[in-house]
Amino acid sequence: MAGTTALAAAVISGLLGGAPSAQAAPEGPSRGAPDQPDRPAGAGALPAVWPRPQSMRELADAVPLGGEAALVAAPDTDPYALDVVRGILRRAGVRTVHEVAPGERPPAGGPVLYVGGSAAKDALRALKAPARGDLPAGGYRLAVGQTGGRDTVALDGVGPDGLFHAAQTLRQLVTDAPHGRHQLASALVRDWPGTAVRGITEGFFGEPWSRAQRLAQLDFMGRTKQNRYLYAPGDDPFRQARWREPYPAAQRADFRALAERARANHVTLGWAVAPGQAMCMSSEEDLRALRRKVDAMWALGVRSFQLQFQDVSYSEWHCDADEETFGKGPAAAAKAQARIARALADHLAARHPGGAPLSVMPTEYYQNGSTAYRQALAEALGDGVEVAWTGVGVLPRTITGSELSTIRQVFGRPLVTMDNYPVNDYAEDRIFLGPCSGRDPALATGSAALLANAMEQPVASRIPLFTTADYAWNPRAYRPAESWDAAIDDLAGADPGARAALRALAGNDSSSVLNREESGYLRPLMDRFWKAREAAVNHGRPGKDADLAEAAKALRAAFATMASAPDRLTGDLAAEVRPWAEQLGRYGRAGEAAVDTLMAQAHGDGDAAWTAQRTAQRLRTESEGSPATVGKGVLAPFLERAMTEANAWTGARADGPRPTEGAAPTSLTVPFARARPLTAVTALTDPGPSAGAVSLEAHVPGEGWRRLGALSPTGWTESQTPGLRADAVRLSWADGTAAPSVHALAPWFGDTPPAGLELARKESDAQTGGTARVDARIYSRRPADVREKLQVKAPKGFKVEAPGTVTAPRGGTATVPIAVDVPDDARSGTYTIPISYAGGQQTLTVRVYPRTGGQDLARGADATSSGDETDDFPASAATDGDPETRWSSQADDRAWLQFRLRRPVRLGLVVLNWQDAYAARYRIEVSADGRSWHTAAVVRDGKGGRESVRMDAPDTRYVRIQGDQRATRFGYSLWSVQAYAVHE
Repeated sequence: MAGTTALAAAVISGLLGGAPSAQAAPEGPSRGAPDQPDRPAGAGALPAVWPRPQSMRELADAVPLGGEAALVAAPDTDPYALDVVRGILRRAGVRTVHEVAPGERPPAGGPVLYVGGSAAKDALRALKAPARGDLPAGGYRLAVGQTGGRDTVALDGVGPDGLFHAAQTLRQLVTDAPHGRHQLASALVRDWPGTAVRGITEGFFGEPWSRAQRLAQLDFMGRTKQNRYLYAPGDDPFRQARWREPYPAAQRADFRALAERARANHVTLGWAVAPGQAMCMSSEEDLRALRRKVDAMWALGVRSFQLQFQDVSYSEWHCDADEETFGKGPAAAAKAQARIARALADHLAARHPGGAPLSVMPTEYYQNGSTAYRQALAEALGDGVEVAWTGVGVLPRTITGSELSTIRQVFGRPLVTMDNYPVNDYAEDRIFLGPCSGRDPALATGSAALLANAMEQPVASRIPLFTTADYAWNPRAYRPAESWDAAIDDLAGADPGARAALRALAGNDSSSVLNREESGYLRPLMDRFWKAREAAVNHGRPGKDADLAEAAKALRAAFATMASAPDRLTGDLAAEVRPWAEQLGRYGRAGEAAVDTLMAQAHGDGDAAWTAQRTAQRLRTESEGSPATVGKGVLAPFLERAMTEANAWTGARADGPRPTEGAAPTSLTVPFARARPLTAVTALTDPGPSAGAVSLEAHVPGEGWRRLGALSPTGWTESQTPGLRADAVRLSWADGTAAPSVHALAPWFGDTPPAGLELARKESDAQTGGTARVDARIYSRRPADVREKLQVKAPKGFKVEAPGTVTAPRGGTATVPIAVDVPDDARSGTYTIPISYAGGQQTLTVRVYPRTGGQDLARGADATSSGDETDDFPASAATDGDPETRWSSQADDRAWLQFRLRRPVRLGLVVLNWQDAYAARYRIEVSADGRSWHTAAVVRDGKGGRESVRMDAPDTRYVRIQGDQRATRFGYSLWSVQAYAVHE
């Protein structure tokens, strides 16, 4: 279903967004039980239970499990629930289970377990369990404690599924006890499903799941209290184009096995048929064929059916009789589909009473609001038929209760929500392992059924499907991050290494349409590393900075977990996710090498740095060729930045001079445009024992080639050449010697200032008595750090705050804050402040304006414009003082907004609060009479958001914001404009 063209269009049009932002590192946090509404404050003995129960609280001391126990159950007790309880006891080390009929006295020794029936109700009452009350179908009560001096466990359920759900909760109450034994946590649980029908759709396009995969998925569904499995593979012809034909014998056997396993897990097996335009809607013969097919599927164990019409055309029919009978257009298609649905629903009710209601996936399954098609379908569908939808959009980022209510009213019947997360058939390079999110609690409680469309990878799908099961069971208490964490542990098992590996994989495959954020646990480590590195560089001590060392250690550990993930994942999961796990491993190894590169450079160790950088570059190249996307927007940009900064340290600039081969294939030369002084030459080559046979040489005018030394066998060679003038450098080797593999041959010149100096901005505004602040960026142009004085020459009366001696780092940029305090008596005007460092100079221009203050003069002012976009966004909205209203212009660079002040003022400040559509360039014009205007301020690099523009404009009565260039394709839009006078 999700592989339709509509889904691809939705993704392309921008629906895609990207697990939880605050996740622990892959090694995993410590976790206790999820918070429970009834749980006493400070209780800590209860283990986590998933899906999260509606009510669970600690009762008393845990019940030990030893060699024997008694099991009391009536003959008609759900056999599958009993099987679960027996399995719990067996795995907990209980070797002897005495099965006792109700009314009989259990033998002494070990706890007694009452599973259903009046005996369980009596035990629950004795254990002071909450009353059954109005528990819905699927609900249950469970108590573990002591009564009458005997360790007692009691389970009782409502409807056919309740006792089975209780057994699944009991399974999770088993905890470790001393001496290798086990125990049951003492608890009172009153629980019920928030959504009556919860489950999975196998609806993707691609290779359908195998029998074994489906059987395992049904077991997973039983453990997570899901009760509907809808079989709807996109590439199964026997439910689509060949729907009339019976399944082959082998597939019929598969369905029988699925039905049997589904019963054992209290799951209803569903089957979807999509006759589409391969059916003559008016044909009684085709209708009889459909009934026969449905009857055949019922005989195989299917107990729920869905008719799918999502790919049906409004203008084409399978037979001429359909056009004669129904006509053309959306309403005609709806009437034809409703005829089939009514007939099939009537047949199921008469022939197979007691089955689940028939559901219909209409052609318009994702649109919003009412349409002619939907009105016709709603009027013609019979009673008892449910309608399926996917939310507003094929794969919407959010689905709200309000949207559900609207569409339910449109169709006038219950809705089956077919959530197209985490299906990935539209993005085969991705696996979506983040949690379900963006779904209102009211969606779950208001849907007749909630089914999540799984990925082609069934085992990997269990991470997001676990969270969907948790959401559907208890939507109001659903917490995506906690549920996601539990899902990973559930799938990985108890092994810490497997958990760490899976957490790393899921953490770097968590973004999706639902949540655009990727690698939520890793990005803080990256940010910490870059900030620590920047701080260390600014202080001139990257090789000795403890904060940088700690940040690098933490980040490298996270990369190491990623690197080892492919070897720690096993079984079917490893086979399913191999391309993504291998890509994760590549990124992990590349990340380790990238951190090693930068840290070795920080210590000045060129050999170690180049060895690590070569590894990082090789793995980065390999990752670019992988068909699997992992860590989207996070991992690749980290490597790109790391390699860019590493290249700056080595001198291997992308814009550096290019080497050329000599006339004979025994040299590689980098010629210069003219003879220049050299301070050093760096050669980056592949390591090897023959490196010593290759010479690094410089061409000295009037002398010829001068040997600087041999290449290093490590591949990192740097020769210092103080005072040497040359017009070329080269690598040279003899005939018969293997040519070196050269990555870079970088000369370092001595005829430029030893360090570069740049200003973050060259202009700054300040009030009299205020401060102008700017950051200076300095960097070394030599193969070493440069340490010089920073000189700032301020006008008389101005005070400068800046460090004296500053280190310009090799390969990095140090940020130096400069503050210029403006005296109180400074006159308005423009001041130039020269800033110099190591022979380089920049000029900071400070525009000084008088102080402003008082009330906002623009508030309530009459406003006009060159033209409003619509009446909903008038010019007056910019000055009305309401933060929720805004002015919006037509899409014209020359658009303007102006307002009239109540009285003439000496205008000193205009504050603009832009909406997303802002100006890249604009002017503030002023006028005394509204006819003669002059420019008071010019903004040449507008950034949007809140912008403060200063000026000194006496006798101002009118103010105009005159646009010069839009930053977007839209017009200009302002939430508000404020104006303040000079403080006299």
